[in-house]
Amino acid sequence: MAMIAWARTYSVLLPGIMATFSMSPGQGGKFIATIEGGSFFSLLLLGFAIERIGATRVVLVGLPTVSVSLVLMSSVQSSWLLVPTLVLLGSGMAWTATGVNTLMAATGERRSFYLGVTHSAFSAISVVAPLIAGWVLVSHSWQTWYRGVSVLILCVTAIVWRFEVSSEKSNGQPDRESGDQSGATSSGPPVLTIGTICLGVFAMAGVQGVFNSWSYLYVTNLYEAKHEFASFAPACFWCGILGGRVGLTWAAQVFSVRALLILSSLIPALAIVAEYWCSSPWVALAAMLFAGIGVSGAYQLGTQWAAERLPHRIGTASTAVMACCWLGVGLWPWAAGVLIEETSYSGVLGIALAGSLVAALSFVTTSRG
Repeated sequence: MAMIAWARTYSVLLPGIMATFSMSPGQGGKFIATIEGGSFFSLLLLGFAIERIGATRVVLVGLPTVSVSLVLMSSVQSSWLLVPTLVLLGSGMAWTATGVNTLMAATGERRSFYLGVTHSAFSAISVVAPLIAGWVLVSHSWQTWYRGVSVLILCVTAIVWRFEVSSEKSNGQPDRESGDQSGATSSGPPVLTIGTICLGVFAMAGVQGVFNSWSYLYVTNLYEAKHEFASFAPACFWCGILGGRVGLTWAAQVFSVRALLILSSLIPALAIVAEYWCSSPWVALAAMLFAGIGVSGAYQLGTQWAAERLPHRIGTASTAVMACCWLGVGLWPWAAGVLIEETSYSGVLGIALAGSLVAALSFVTTSRG
């Protein structure tokens, strides 16, 4: 998961990528949407395969795919070649993240703890990554950053491969940590059982994608902030996500997941309203922090709730939640880019507010069963 965080520093890298390929804000949104679209469609295939091949092997396919894609993206000059490269990158990131998520979700009663630790670690890296990427951009380029991350991912792939080989030798068969044979808490087709959960995390992850992609440019353009100050916007956002995920790791063992998700989805809306009425660069950073706290539960709590409702098909539940999250992270920033072109960067707040309200409504209408 940490490798995905290093690769997803869009907010700081996107201006340089847009300049390299002469993209408008709307096209910049399509850049993100193409990556996440590749993630979504690859997860549709993964839903049929993860129960058979095992979550660890899914990670072993995803990691080198990300590495190769980053090298290709930093080398291509044509926008036509860029599109399939972005689809490949999205597929690799989705397979890696879903494989890890499934491994954590299959830990039984301790899943809330392990999911919380995993996603908290992802958030911690995501706080540091934009700052380091911003420093690299001062003296180098976004291509240099992606090539360095590619090498790091290959090293991690070698470690995971050694772990899988050792596991097969000791157990005599590949790991398939994607199922739980305990009884289901809900009956009916999986789509109906977790449908509103998936809709909620789709909107919640969309808000995360909007701020992750546009927070830097939002602060830069709306408040005319300098590069050094604007770089703190995505960092504050991910600090909020980190704090939220650490808190939710404990809270999910005390309170219901449904209540936590409803409350969490309303926090970004309140932060956005506060930033609208008290408009200033520092208030904007504070709003980013609280918005991060609000969206922090989309992946870990969404996966936990879906796994609780489909305990006999954890791989399917995890893949469905991750697919909806990746789709939201792709479509909502794209919509934000189009809105920015038609209006201004203040449209970022409008699209994020809409996503928060859609998420809250989805979780409220989901039954407690």
